[in-house]
Amino acid sequence: MNYQKETITQYINYIAVAYAFIIPLSRAGIGILTALFVLLWILEGNFRYKFSLYKNSKVIISLLLFILFGLISLIWTDDKYTAIYLMKRYWYLLPIFVFISSLKKEYISKILTAFILGMFVSEVIAYGVFFKIWHFSHATVDNPSPFMHHIEYSIFLALTALILLNRIFNYGDIKYKIFYALFFMTVTGNLFLTNGRTGQIAFIIGLFTLALLSFKSKIKALLVFIFLGAFIIIIAFNLSHTFKTRIIIAKEDVVRVIEKQQYCSSVGGRIGSWIVSKEIITSNPLLGVGIQDNMKEFHRIIDEKYPSMKCLHGSFVHTHNQFLQVLTSLGVVGLVIFLSIFFFIFRVSIKDKELHHIKYIYLAVLFFAFMPEVMWGRQFSLALSALIFGIILAQNRIEKEIDA
Repeated sequence: MNYQKETITQYINYIAVAYAFIIPLSRAGIGILTALFVLLWILEGNFRYKFSLYKNSKVIISLLLFILFGLISLIWTDDKYTAIYLMKRYWYLLPIFVFISSLKKEYISKILTAFILGMFVSEVIAYGVFFKIWHFSHATVDNPSPFMHHIEYSIFLALTALILLNRIFNYGDIKYKIFYALFFMTVTGNLFLTNGRTGQIAFIIGLFTLALLSFKSKIKALLVFIFLGAFIIIIAFNLSHTFKTRIIIAKEDVVRVIEKQQYCSSVGGRIGSWIVSKEIITSNPLLGVGIQDNMKEFHRIIDEKYPSMKCLHGSFVHTHNQFLQVLTSLGVVGLVIFLSIFFFIFRVSIKDKELHHIKYIYLAVLFFAFMPEVMWGRQFSLALSALIFGIILAQNRIEKEIDA
């Protein structure tokens, strides 16, 4: 029986490596491997041990409470069918439960490497589209994002670039530093070729976080951040037509909102979302108005009070802000539970230097990404969170077992 369990655990670790590789590349692959994780988790057994881990993990408890509260909100939600459909997306977080109980120490580094390799494949395809070597799916020369929405892809690229930069800062072997430096330049180049301003700004925020983590001297950290950040932005602004154009457009959008109250743009719509969401929150602060009902209320308020925002009817299926989305649908109670997930991830103790840095880098990147987009409403982004949170919790468990 123990031999069978060990065999299944080994399969889980093999699949975890494949999962990390496939995350940037395939929606279907994410779904299939998530289902396979669940099946193997059941066959692996040892449920008393697993539930003991879950019971003692504040991250897991907060995550379960958030999902449970979402289900409870169906009581005051009118559009229950759509709400249940939207709740199903949290299925993609299930690998966290598998990773925390079943990942082995020697596979965590392999998982990170597999993710980087998956991003390398994605990057090769993106550059092929950019240089007109081939056509691929919906990717274009102006927005070479081959597998996912450009906002999501920019976050994937930002995180990958920061993982590589972390290795440049903290690895001693010069051969590896050169390899990581070359890869870092191509990933960063890809990041600033896409339309994903979210990932580009998140990268700068993550860079500041990484500098603070990597250098004991805060003055040195600040100088590294300023020099490297300014250098990358100046190069990108002068060499990437897409980046330069998107920055100019963003500036013009803000000016139009301030001077003419025109909200029919990417930035303007997001500003308008804050205005409308404030009214929903003021009227329903504690519990919100329900999942998806928040958007019905959103569009009703636009019709009644903000005719200049009627252009948002066609494009705003959510608030384009993760925090506003939770706050308007589940109220302050839902938001507090939601934030507790990330607070407890922040508090997870990790001795491994690379994972310790990745934890803070990812939280910095993700929290900024939550501002202009509902990232936990998208499959690729949920899968990325499952991967990063899963290996952080697994590493924490492994270190505790070693110390015991």
